[in-house]
Amino acid sequence: MKKRTIKITAPDPPFGLDLPFEEALKRLIGTDPKEVETSIKRGKQKKPPGSKKKLSGGSNQSDTVVSLRVRRVRKRNTGL
Repeated sequence: MKKRTIKITAPDPPFGLDLPFEEALKRLIGTDPKEVETSIKRGKQKKPPGSKKKLSGGSNQSDTVVSLRVRRVRKRNTGL
């Protein structure tokens, strides 16, 4: 019979909220539930066509690739 191994998962990363607890609690209490519901509904709505920017031609894409390559090399060499 095989022995079961316990898989240990990493803890969740910190939330990263740079507010004191009291201020966060005041903001939570001060939010209107109706506003939250409307923003959720608005986020679920289908976006109209043409709202996204389209890449035009290959020149724009090649410029992006070159800039990413330069950034990657600079990061590797200098650590920035």
